[in-house]
Amino acid sequence: MREVVLASLEDAPRRVESIKRSFEIIYGVKLEVDLEEVALDRVFPTEEFLENDKLALVFMKVITEDYGVPIITVKRDGDYFVVDGHHRAFIFKKLLKKTTRAYVLRFPDDKKFRVVPKRSLETLPIKDVGDIEDPILKAWQRTLGILKHYEAIYNVPFYLEQEQVYLEDLVPTQPQVGKKQMEAIKELLVPIVCIRARSIQRQILRLGWTCKSASRQTTFARFNKGNNVSTCSTDRFWNSQNCRRNEP
Repeated sequence: MREVVLASLEDAPRRVESIKRSFEIIYGVKLEVDLEEVALDRVFPTEEFLENDKLALVFMKVITEDYGVPIITVKRDGDYFVVDGHHRAFIFKKLLKKTTRAYVLRFPDDKKFRVVPKRSLETLPIKDVGDIEDPILKAWQRTLGILKHYEAIYNVPFYLEQEQVYLEDLVPTQPQVGKKQMEAIKELLVPIVCIRARSIQRQILRLGWTCKSASRQTTFARFNKGNNVSTCSTDRFWNSQNCRRNEP
């Protein structure tokens, strides 16, 4: 696996200053920079794709470490174009965050940042630029893969939300689990993945919505019920159409 280095809070000011100086040289003007809270629905990408290994690492750290280094943007006509932090912005968007902290570079009134087509962060493709060997990181990548899989099937955006759920509310989507897989699990380090269909849980099975970590749901319930634990951590999928679809 290639080495992936993420931005840090300590390094952020240097990164901002470096990008600021580069733009000042390219455009021949002085820029202003401020740290602000910006609306994610006004944030747009300037890159063409996201990197699979880096995205998985950012996703894991956002969930487990509350990773949230400010992104770096350029403001143009009320919109914010990302020049550093595409992976963070994508994950924040998928986690239903409304705003994010951002360093905002501003051009003088008589000069503007280049014209960039406005595209949604969520439409950026995820490309396999490096193999992921670490099994934990691979599991986080699998969660994002499931999300993109259902978006492709139903042609609507899916989102992630972390919450505590009751074990008895978990509905498996496969008939059995592997004994070797269960015996190999010593500690659960990655949240299970579920689709929440609100009031139509039975329809999940009928639609064949397979939760690829359903075996982990069963194992988790089995281990924890023995320890009198009644809740577990899960990532919940839902979409804007409330998962409504009439199929046999």
